[in-house]
Amino acid sequence: EKLKQQLADTRDEVIELTVMAMRPDLSPAKLELIRKMERSARTAAKLRKEQLDLVLKQRSKDQT
Repeated sequence: EKLKQQLADTRDEVIELTVMAMRPDLSPAKLELIRKMERSARTAAKLRKEQLDLVLKQRSKDQT
């Protein structure tokens, strides 16, 4: 479903940014920017997970 795919995409983005931050040739400014983007992606992933959990919980209630 769409929410699961969005969560997976956001998690992939976190991984990509984490790997990018490991590059030794980055300037301090670029590294800071990547770290901020990574933090933002982690927050987005957390919110998407919470949203998905709520939707699944609501569907579970609706079926009973």
